[in-house]
Amino acid sequence: MGGHHKKNLRAEKAKVKLKGAKLPKGLNVTKTDFKVRKIEIREQLKESSLLSINGQRQLNLKETLSRLKHHNQKFRTDALRNVRDAVKLGQAEHLIGHLNELFQGIAGGALDMERDVRRESFKTLDVLLEALPTQAVVPFFHIIAAYLRCAMTHVQPAIQEDSLLLLDVLLQRVPSRMLAERSASTIIGHFIDMISRARHDTQHTNRLLTVRLGQGQGQGQQTTIKWRTKVLLRLQQILGTLLEQHGSGGGSGSGSVRTTTTTRVIHFDAKNPQFYNVLSPLQVDSRGVHVMLGERLRQADDQQLRGYVEQLMPLLQDNWLEVRPQQQGQQQLLLNVDAAESLHVLLDIMAQLWQLVLHYESMQQEHTRHLSNWMRQTFAAGFMRNFLKDCSYPYQRIPVVVQPPSSRSKKKRKLNPSQGELCIAQNLSLVQLICHFYPQPEEAQRDDYGCLLVYINQCLRQLQELSPDEQLRLVAALRALLLDNGASLLQLQAHQMGSVMSNCIDEYVQQHYTTREGVATRMLNLLCLIVQRRELYEGYGGEAQFATFLNYLPQLLLKPSVADATLTAMSTLCRQQNGVFMAALAENAFQVLANLEQLQVTGDASSDDNRRFENQKRILNLFYYARQKSDSKRLQVALKHLKEHASERIASYFKCLLSYD
Repeated sequence: MGGHHKKNLRAEKAKVKLKGAKLPKGLNVTKTDFKVRKIEIREQLKESSLLSINGQRQLNLKETLSRLKHHNQKFRTDALRNVRDAVKLGQAEHLIGHLNELFQGIAGGALDMERDVRRESFKTLDVLLEALPTQAVVPFFHIIAAYLRCAMTHVQPAIQEDSLLLLDVLLQRVPSRMLAERSASTIIGHFIDMISRARHDTQHTNRLLTVRLGQGQGQGQQTTIKWRTKVLLRLQQILGTLLEQHGSGGGSGSGSVRTTTTTRVIHFDAKNPQFYNVLSPLQVDSRGVHVMLGERLRQADDQQLRGYVEQLMPLLQDNWLEVRPQQQGQQQLLLNVDAAESLHVLLDIMAQLWQLVLHYESMQQEHTRHLSNWMRQTFAAGFMRNFLKDCSYPYQRIPVVVQPPSSRSKKKRKLNPSQGELCIAQNLSLVQLICHFYPQPEEAQRDDYGCLLVYINQCLRQLQELSPDEQLRLVAALRALLLDNGASLLQLQAHQMGSVMSNCIDEYVQQHYTTREGVATRMLNLLCLIVQRRELYEGYGGEAQFATFLNYLPQLLLKPSVADATLTAMSTLCRQQNGVFMAALAENAFQVLANLEQLQVTGDASSDDNRRFENQKRILNLFYYARQKSDSKRLQVALKHLKEHASERIASYFKCLLSYD
């Protein structure tokens, strides 16, 4: 070892030593007078970044998208919150180019095994759908719908239960037409599978209710009744989207090709040359994006509606048989909270099925009634027996002791329509359904309809205590009783029907119907339709019954606006030579004509001056019939007022009308 060390020392001494002079003072410092150039990064080379959850670190978009499918629960949850916070801060436009990956990652959270991740994905999807325009969501809606169907059919009960929350987001944020056209039929089938299973015996009913034995996370044992009610409540909302689509006129086929051309009406004149379009107009492909993607469109045909009814009606009745209290003797049985909520949803779904069937039949050219007749023959007897005869009508609920709110929870809970102790919403819906099932009642239904009419009279006496939703249901029940089934019920219960009509008129004249939700307008339209049908007008008592309403009717022309249907009813009464109405109109002639310029006719799509003049002529034409009940001097005074305050063509038209024989 020693020899090796000496050898190294000799090698070090043999190296050449470079010795130089020392730098003068002042030259051995670092120069700082040099210039540097700023490094600039072009805008298109920057990566999109999203703020992290704590606002301290930024994550680029690619990293956030990758974390949506990370194996760690915390990473997935933070990525979902990161996207949600970015959308709330107004960065939604940066996500347009990555919507496919975003919807894949966010909607895929519906199948996550962790409950917190599922809930976060629903919240993020809600915020994202709210911020994006509908046109941006349409091409990717099939991704969300696919994950929804997978969640609804998942083997894990917890994921099935949370799939209802995903459906709530779609019902709130997605247009009803898109949801109804592209997923309604499939979703309805999955709803049926959630609460029932196919049976393999030879009986007529092909579905059997199932019992839910799983645990509801965070809520302890989830009862079968509550689970079915939650599922049926969403089913009711899906059927509501179908009704909204029909109401908005969205029933056109997806593969239709519409022609963009304006209609030109030509009246033939043999004396003048005329020209007609002989070339085929330009055809524009109006198919939706879902058709181009190869998705199947919901077909609102006879077989599909019949399939809905054939599967749902037996299940709804079987569900009611399980939750209703058992009748013992003649005592009044009260429903518990779960039974009242279940009854409310069941009856609403049945009413929606009837609306879909009636709307489908009204759209057919031959006006067929085979589907509604099949429903009555198949389900009318069982419905009457299970919901009316074997139960104590009207239904009432067991009073629930409401505990005072604690100091921690300051929010007030909103009561559902089904939470009333008198079950008014359920009882009124039942009246409307029985009218659908028995439009031509016979002697066997005399007592049943008598019970319903007595209850309707009770509701009319306490009309001011009803909520707007309950008043809407009351008007719908009155329309079914007094108008749709009025002619046949007058043969069975003439006295009760007259009493109901009298109470309806009195409550309307006294303005007890609320103006919210259009309740008063619907009641006015109902009364106008009844007085236009002579057989119903005479059956309810004629002028003696409707005198109060007919005297009140001209006062509607003194308001700022009048409905087009009301004006049509007034014209019909004048043509029918109704003396009471024409006398009341003649008494208010001066006030009506003074308000003519300010009066607006609602329900008419046209708003040009020519159409407005046509509506004014309709009002003036009423006095052509009413002049025989009026003093000529009174009409001359009204004419003088028109010449001074109205336009010249209105005054001249009214003058010609009075002079015409």
